[in-house]
Amino acid sequence: MLKYEYKYWNKGLKYIAGIDEAGRGPLAGPVVAACVILTPEFDIEGINDSKKLTAKKRLELFALIKEHALDVSIGIANEIEIDDLNILQATFLAMKRAVGNLRCKPDHLLIDGPYSDIKLISKDNIIKGDSLSLSIASASIIAKVERDRIMSEYHNIYPDYKFDKHKGYGTKFHIEALKEFKATPIHRKSFKIVKSYLPDYSFYKKTNSFNILASRIVAINFIKRNYTLENQNLLLNNNEKIDFVYTNSIKKVFIKVLFQLGAENMKIDLDVGLFLSLIDREIKEKESKKTKWFNVILVKFIPNNKPKIVFIYNEKIS
Repeated sequence: MLKYEYKYWNKGLKYIAGIDEAGRGPLAGPVVAACVILTPEFDIEGINDSKKLTAKKRLELFALIKEHALDVSIGIANEIEIDDLNILQATFLAMKRAVGNLRCKPDHLLIDGPYSDIKLISKDNIIKGDSLSLSIASASIIAKVERDRIMSEYHNIYPDYKFDKHKGYGTKFHIEALKEFKATPIHRKSFKIVKSYLPDYSFYKKTNSFNILASRIVAINFIKRNYTLENQNLLLNNNEKIDFVYTNSIKKVFIKVLFQLGAENMKIDLDVGLFLSLIDREIKEKESKKTKWFNVILVKFIPNNKPKIVFIYNEKIS
């Protein structure tokens, strides 16, 4: 599966990057592209089109590719960009971002599929490239595992939809969940079936669920910034509650979510000092090397407008 790579290595080109994507067909979530640069010495058995592998095997190969490839990167286009651009152009955008996120500047690209719109770097578009090129097959695994991880994060805040099972694809269960619970902010509103189940301001008012929507909007914001959920509905002393604890490689963020109906500025009745002392006590009980932050985030809901996120408090604790 290195025929295409050797074609260009033998011409003296060094960095040959394989590109593939995951997530063009689902009704929800992002499209994720990956870019992988291998060396002639790369020798890992079992790499193939990610769709032909089990989830367990993909995870094993994901770790090995990350460890032994010369360079690996991802690029993401979210559901808003998919709706604004269309799924094809959003896929091209994700691919461009993946190329841009490489540490090594590629000399040539091997791209899965019959076409792409990358113009500044020479390329081959290869139909069924994930079965013909080891670089593309490796990229397909990276893209699939990364997208599955993101959809599992969304499952944590939308358990009724079981995004961890179908990953946003239009399964019978998913469509039934759409009918029962309506579309979420991560659904692709330009997709025909989703359009039929879009909730509006009156729906949330009738169901008295703006508080739930506000929390989920904030959680989505952190997931898109590559945070991972560590805890939700964390009960502190005095029965005070932290809505979410999200972490990345260097930060742990304790998040309190508020919501407001209407555009007027609302007086925030929250004892920040009390929360800081309670969180400090929680931190001392569970020591971590990550920096700790406390966020108080207000979500404003105004009829006929997109929800607005306002950071009321965003300070480092330790």
